[in-house]
Amino acid sequence: MKPVRFNAALRRAAELAVAEWLPQGRHVRLIRDVYGRLRFAVNTEKSACPVAIINRLEAASQDLGAFTAPGGVLFRDDFADPDALFGHEDWHCTVVPGSESEDGTVAPEIVIDLLDRQITGQDWLHTPREAETEGNQPPRIVFYGVKGGVGRSTALAMLAYRLARDGKRVLLIDFDLESPGLSGLLLPPERMAAFGLVDWFVEDAVGQAEGVLQDIISDSPLADHTTGSIRVVATMGQGETAYLAKLARVYADVPRHQGPERFASRMQRVVTELEAQEQPDVVLIDSRAGLHDLAAIAIAGLSTVALLFATDAPQNWQGYGQLFSHWQRRPEVLRHVRKRLAIVQALFPETDQQARAASFQQHAYDLFADTMYDQIEPGADTPLDAFTFDLGDEDAPHFPLRVRWSQRLQEFDSLLPVEKGGVSDADIESAFGPFFDAVTSLVENVSG
Repeated sequence: MKPVRFNAALRRAAELAVAEWLPQGRHVRLIRDVYGRLRFAVNTEKSACPVAIINRLEAASQDLGAFTAPGGVLFRDDFADPDALFGHEDWHCTVVPGSESEDGTVAPEIVIDLLDRQITGQDWLHTPREAETEGNQPPRIVFYGVKGGVGRSTALAMLAYRLARDGKRVLLIDFDLESPGLSGLLLPPERMAAFGLVDWFVEDAVGQAEGVLQDIISDSPLADHTTGSIRVVATMGQGETAYLAKLARVYADVPRHQGPERFASRMQRVVTELEAQEQPDVVLIDSRAGLHDLAAIAIAGLSTVALLFATDAPQNWQGYGQLFSHWQRRPEVLRHVRKRLAIVQALFPETDQQARAASFQQHAYDLFADTMYDQIEPGADTPLDAFTFDLGDEDAPHFPLRVRWSQRLQEFDSLLPVEKGGVSDADIESAFGPFFDAVTSLVENVSG
């Protein structure tokens, strides 16, 4: 017998959840456990559901093969507090892709309510509620790359310098906990703070983070001769010798009176507390690269603008394609996230620029058009509120911001003065000037 695979199991379960033989008004949901096994959940009392329907659902669930969860169909009276399950924040309206049969016909997409239990990755779907984004929160610019080595951290450091030169108070937070090093671009050893971000997390877990908050932040000398400031929250403090031991503990849920506090909530809280303490004009966040929960929280939960760094390489488009498709299947999450994204063509080459710019722009457009933009049927009128753009639309999220490759900025020391081999303002403007202007405009448009 041919085994039922992961994707096929969800498709079969979705077809059953919307089957015509279900009574009208019996909204069947799906719960997928951490192993991918699926179970039907009906938001009603079992006694209110016909026995024949229950038996048919129980029998049909066996069609899911190894991805059938034990325990049968769930009803409200299976729980002491049914609202805790059926009202859980992790239920998402989910689009299940159409499946192709052996004769080549493609079945339509199915929309279901899915509670997806995951060990990691849940935070890609957690976006802040409107009330959480109101108030005088400064703009937060997240720097992210699905792959490393694309100059993300250098661009962040240079933007911090440009903003400080313009008189801005910049708060820079390094959330790349597994790959610390941004502080090396911005802080000499003697300027390192006593503690780092991981210290705040481990101290917060035992209730004594308050005294640490002021001691995890340093002034970068990069802003010494500007009218602004760059305040840096590094991952580790001065003379750290137990970083791995602390890092191993930061992701743990912390017991609270109201229930466990997840890492995402703690990450959002430390940012809010730092903003209250520092009163910055702008916050720059260096995110973990890859499809990691740290990046999920930074992009989906924290950002005003998320800058997505990429080069025109297949692995970059493949990685972003997987991430965007994940959002695409959750329409309410997609609508919240997509308006904050901006693609960055990193390391833009010095030669053959016209052809390479066109190639990158086309790949970016194809990615966004397939996964992020609203689909408009050919010949149909485009609704005024449709989120869709043309290839050459400079206001579109696919239209690339560019950071030019520069020999002067390879393996440079941002803290060295020009007379000792450091880069000049002219070097910085040559590589980053248009990027700086585009980011500033983008933040103003999104914030406004």
